[in-house]
Amino acid sequence: MRRKGFCKLTALLLSAVMLTGCASSKKKKEEALADYALCEHIVSIDTGAGTISDNAVLDVDGFYVVKDNVYANADSLNIRMAPSTDSKLVTIAPYGTRLQRTGIGQEGWDRVEYEGDVCYVTHSLVTVVPIQSSKTFEFSTVALSIVETKRQQYTYDDLCQDVAALREAFGSKMKLNSIGFSADNRSIFEIVIGSNNAKKDIYYVAGLCGAEYMTSMVIMKQVEYYLHYYDAGYYNGYAFSDLFENVRVHVIPMLNPDSVQVSQLLLQGVSDTRLKTQLKEWYDRDQSSGGINLNLENYLRFFNANAEGTDLRRNFPYQWDLANTVPEPASTGFRGKSEGSSAEVKAILNSISKNNPSIVVAYHTTGSKIYYQYSQRDDVLSKAKSYGYTLSKMMTYELSEKKMAEDGYGTLAGYCNNVASIPALTINLGNGSAPLSLSEFNAIWNALRDSWAELQVTMIEW
Repeated sequence: MRRKGFCKLTALLLSAVMLTGCASSKKKKEEALADYALCEHIVSIDTGAGTISDNAVLDVDGFYVVKDNVYANADSLNIRMAPSTDSKLVTIAPYGTRLQRTGIGQEGWDRVEYEGDVCYVTHSLVTVVPIQSSKTFEFSTVALSIVETKRQQYTYDDLCQDVAALREAFGSKMKLNSIGFSADNRSIFEIVIGSNNAKKDIYYVAGLCGAEYMTSMVIMKQVEYYLHYYDAGYYNGYAFSDLFENVRVHVIPMLNPDSVQVSQLLLQGVSDTRLKTQLKEWYDRDQSSGGINLNLENYLRFFNANAEGTDLRRNFPYQWDLANTVPEPASTGFRGKSEGSSAEVKAILNSISKNNPSIVVAYHTTGSKIYYQYSQRDDVLSKAKSYGYTLSKMMTYELSEKKMAEDGYGTLAGYCNNVASIPALTINLGNGSAPLSLSEFNAIWNALRDSWAELQVTMIEW
């Protein structure tokens, strides 16, 4: 509190000096007025979001012209396309985010710039007093140039290029493994960040379903973020390097690469001629039986199974025989010929058993929710709930208090919580239907970016 008060006092003194200097002569006053035309403002700074000087210029849009930095002064700040709560949400900025403000409205809205676009935020939820947040640091989006996030699709080929580039740039800080191969003979990559002497391990798993390829893009951007700032980044008083020294992170960015390829490249995404023929046969069968009302392209666009028609969300060895299933291999819903039969499930279970992580986190879409209840034992449930609560508060995602027991049958989280006794969470990213629109990436990234550090700090301090 003392430090915060000092910052406010400093800001007030600086403002007073600036105003006094500008009013000291007629010439300086004229120069100040000219500056307004160039969107350079002179305002009296208060402890909130700023007050408007008597000389402020009102533009044609009804905003007093300013040019200053403001900071998100709430746990989360909605950035919108227009000055209305009904306007489209561009992103959700976390506490302390700095924005350049270009206008102060008369009806409770400020105009700001966000990634080159004109956007709007609630006036009362920002402050001109710099926020020196102890949790995170200011990073450069330009510096994070390896993982491309400006294209809608993120393919297996993109993943291969990115892991190669990351290994070349940060090879001393990461290990790249292949924990197995998919049905169509693609590598299932594992990226490990952290010390071999770390006392605890975390697993993050993405790309379980083809149409959910946004999860792979986001998790790879997180990998780049933590590797790039490994020596310079910090969170909540801990250097990133210290976090990874104590808690090692295992990332499976695309557990189901065949499915991702099919959902984006359709039949061109399948290499094996036999598997490609099977996909056509499944479509013809499901269409002729009346089970689907889709053309072949849309059938493949929403493909979630692996290349052998097994839905990984139903193939894990936990209550597999009770998991809801369709009777034969298909684009979605088939639990497989036997529990844990798919190559992809075998690969991840083998990796987890070797490292016995403290927690496993699976990324899916959609709903901006975190799930932790899978009918597990009370001691495992308590840990899962605590981890879920920590992330929910930090990410501003809803922590779901209810989940049907059968929702965990055959799932990764169900297996970890109940069979392996490892607390596991399912985080559903975004809000639209899969595949998520690229327009949702920024909001997901802002919510998820520091979640790894948050969990690491929690594990160290427990």
